[in-house]
Amino acid sequence: MIRKQDIHRAVSLFKAWDNEGRWDKPSALFINHTLAKAEDSLKTARALRNIMADKELMAKCLPGTEFDPALWVINASYYSMFFQAQALLALDGRKMPEGTRDTHRTTLMAFMYYFIIKGSGVEGRRNLSWDDIKRSRLSDALLMLQEAKEETDALQQRAKDAVHSLKLELEKRAELTYRTTRDVELSIAKTSIGRAERFRQIIREYMHARGLGDG
Repeated sequence: MIRKQDIHRAVSLFKAWDNEGRWDKPSALFINHTLAKAEDSLKTARALRNIMADKELMAKCLPGTEFDPALWVINASYYSMFFQAQALLALDGRKMPEGTRDTHRTTLMAFMYYFIIKGSGVEGRRNLSWDDIKRSRLSDALLMLQEAKEETDALQQRAKDAVHSLKLELEKRAELTYRTTRDVELSIAKTSIGRAERFRQIIREYMHARGLGDG
């Protein structure tokens, strides 16, 4: 969820970035590369889901393994959205400076500030809340990006836990990999891809309306 403190943090942070001129200027090469990575990530998610849906293909591609494509579909779907958000910022003239900490969280907050809050007429309110800014399709896109990030963060935490305790990792993965049916895993993959596709559509509509890139 988008918390009130996240909103105020975004306003404070990026007002300072703007005043200090901290944003780098993106090149056309960076923009094209980032858009390409967004598309490649979504294609990867779709390809993995197609493998999941075909038992024979699954056995042929990944014989004798416990590989779980659903986990990677979630990850690839999120990265499609993350790169799309970075590309939108770049098309608006903003590229993260080298050394930026937690680029994923920073990208999400920058998306919220520059495309939802800034210029909305409510930026200066002292007690600005989500109810004040959830008025556009881009607000829906922001929630999708936040949901996808939270899912991917959970996957990354599982990987970190595995370093400390293989048993703990197996217990955590059990919820998705060992105790669910194949149909549920396919449903999870479908949900992640669908969210990424909706996000991309909203961003493309916005780009087209603002004359950013090809839209």
